[in-house]
Amino acid sequence: MAERLLSPGVLFLVGSLPKLTLPSGIAYLAVSYLKLPRWVCIAASVSAGPVWFWVRSIYRHLLEEREIRALGAVRVPEVKGKWIGNLDLVVGRLKQGKDGYPFDAVELMIRRYGRTFNMQILGENRILTSNPAHIQRMFATDFEGWEKGDKFRWQMSALGLGVFMADADLWKFHRQMTRPFFNRDKITNLEVFSRHCEDALSVLKSSEGVAIDYQDVAFRFTLDSAAEFLLGVRVHSLHDSTARSFGPAISSLQHQLAQRSRTAPLWPLFELKGDKTRKNLETIRGFVKPIIKAALERKEMNQGSSAESETLLDELVAQTTDPKLIMDQTMNVMFAGRDTTAATITFLTYCLATHPAILTRLRAEILAQLGDIRIPTFEDIKQMKLLRAAINETLRLFPPVPGNVRSAVKATTLPPDTPGGKPYYIPKGAKVPFSIMAMHKSKEYWGEDADIWDPDRFLDERNQRVVANPFIFLPFSAGPRICLGQQFAYQEISFFIIRILQSFESIELASDAQPPESLPPASWANGSGRKKFEKIRPKSDLTMSVQGGLWLRLKSRV
Repeated sequence: MAERLLSPGVLFLVGSLPKLTLPSGIAYLAVSYLKLPRWVCIAASVSAGPVWFWVRSIYRHLLEEREIRALGAVRVPEVKGKWIGNLDLVVGRLKQGKDGYPFDAVELMIRRYGRTFNMQILGENRILTSNPAHIQRMFATDFEGWEKGDKFRWQMSALGLGVFMADADLWKFHRQMTRPFFNRDKITNLEVFSRHCEDALSVLKSSEGVAIDYQDVAFRFTLDSAAEFLLGVRVHSLHDSTARSFGPAISSLQHQLAQRSRTAPLWPLFELKGDKTRKNLETIRGFVKPIIKAALERKEMNQGSSAESETLLDELVAQTTDPKLIMDQTMNVMFAGRDTTAATITFLTYCLATHPAILTRLRAEILAQLGDIRIPTFEDIKQMKLLRAAINETLRLFPPVPGNVRSAVKATTLPPDTPGGKPYYIPKGAKVPFSIMAMHKSKEYWGEDADIWDPDRFLDERNQRVVANPFIFLPFSAGPRICLGQQFAYQEISFFIIRILQSFESIELASDAQPPESLPPASWANGSGRKKFEKIRPKSDLTMSVQGGLWLRLKSRV
C-alpha cells in the first residue's frame, strides 16, 4: 500500500536516509558527548558521511582484491568520467537516447575500452559487454549463477512479476505455465493472422499511392493478432478508434521504463512527484482486467470441464486463480507479442523499400510458391528461404530487443576478451548489461560488410559464422530463457510480408511525408557505421521502433 501512496523518489529517499544520516548523527553525538566546541560537532557531522563512504569503499576494495586473487581473475577496465561518480555518463546516456543512433555510444566505448568495460555510476557496477562468450555463460553454461535481480524488478515494476521479470522458482512456474500453449498445433494455425492481415491490407489498399504510416498499421495488426491469439478477444484497433489508446499506452510506458534504465541508479529522483508509469499502466490494466475477469468467471461456470485451452489466457486461468499473477504474465506476453513482431515487420519493409532488387527477388519467390491470391500455409512458409533470410538479416541489424541485463548471484568470473588472458572478476550483485545490437553489427563476428543489410549472408558461406558460434545472433535470447514465442513471431512476420508482397508490387519511402523528427540528422550521412545508410530514424526504448513512423507509398500491380 505504501508504494501506491509514495512516489518512487520518496521511497528511494526514505530508504537512503539511514545511509546518509547515520554516520553524521553518530559523529555529532560522539563529539557532543566529549563536550567539544559546537563548531567541532558541526565539522565532524558534515565530514562523517564522506569519510564513512570513503572508508567503506576502501574496505570493499580490499575484500574484492581477496576475491580476485582467489578466483585468479582481473578487474574489468573502468570508464573514467569527468564528473564525480561518473554522473556525466548518465547525462551522456540521456542525450544518446534522445538524439543519437541506438547504442552508438556503446559502440564508441567498445572501440575505446574493448568489448567489456565497467561503467560504474555512484559506486554501482554496470559491466557492459558485447562478448558472445559472456552471454553464453550468463544464458546457458552458468544459468543458475545469474538473475534479473531485485533492483531491476523495481526499476521495471510496471511489468510486475511475469515471465520476463521473475527469477528462480517463480520464473520456472511462469515458464511451465506458458510453455504448453506454444505447441506446434497453435503456431501452425494461421487463421488468426489471416483475419487481421486482411484488415491491415484493406487499410493499406484504401491509401494506395498515398503516403501512409506503415508502422502504425503494423503495430495495430500485431495488437489485434496478439489479443485474439493470446486472450481470445477481438480488439479491432485497425478500424475501431476506441481501442487505439491501448497501443500508445504500451509505447509510452516502454519509453518511461527505458528512461529509468538510462538514469539508473538515480532514476527514482526523476519521479519525486509521482510514478510516471502509473497513468499508462492504468490504461493498460483497464483494458486487460475485464478480459481476465471474464476468463475467471468462465472457469467458475465450467468447473470440472476438461475442454482444451483455446488461448494462453485459458491456459493461465486453468492453472491459477490469482488475478495479479495472471495480469503480470498476460502483460509480459502481450508486450512481447505486439511490439517485437511489429518492429521487425516495420524494419523489414523499410529495408525492402530501400533495396528494390531484393524486394523483386523476394516477391518472385512468393509468387512462384503461391501466386498473388493463395493464402500461405505453414508448409508454404517453410519453403521460402529468401524470406527467412530477409527476416533474420533484419533481426540482426534491428534486433527488436536490442539489449538486456543480468546480475551476478555471487562473486564470479566471465571469460577474458583475449585468448589466454585471465578471466574478468564480477562482484556479487554487479549488473552486466549487454548490447545485442552492438554484437550483431560487430565486424569481428560478421565481417567488413556487417553494416550492410544483405539477406544472402544467411544463405551463402557467410552463414557458417552463425553455425560456428550461434551466440553471435540472439534476436530471441538463448538458453533456458529463450523466447517461447520465437516460431510464433516467425510465422506472423512471414504471413504479413507474404500478403503485402502478393498485394503490392512497389514499396517506396515517402520521404516528403515524414515528420521532421523521423528524419535522420544530416550529420549521420558523414558518420560511421550503419547510421550513414539510414533514411529514417531508428529508436530504442525497451524495444526498437522508427521515430515518427515509417511513411511509405505502396502500389499494386498495374
